[in-house]
Amino acid sequence: MMTSFAERIRSELSDYKLEKDVLVHIDEWLKADKDFNTWFLVTTKRALADDELMALLDGYRESQEIIEAAWADFADRRDDTMLREAITQSIHRMKLLQNDL
Repeated sequence: MMTSFAERIRSELSDYKLEKDVLVHIDEWLKADKDFNTWFLVTTKRALADDELMALLDGYRESQEIIEAAWADFADRRDDTMLREAITQSIHRMKLLQNDL
């Protein structure tokens, strides 16, 4: 069974000793990811042009790649600076996608 990256983060959080502000950032990302997925399901119930749908899928993939790369880097280096920045970028990307459609 395939799990989402958000589920992976939730399951791995206890493996790391994280500062409170990093946990807050992660919680913000988890909420933004859930909100985006809910919005996406509602939005795609109506007819979208193929290019609109592909733009949404590509944009969401990019937001996931940002956080996945940062999470992997954090697992190796334990430097939360880049993780925080990636979380901010990923959330921003998801919000832009929602606002642009």
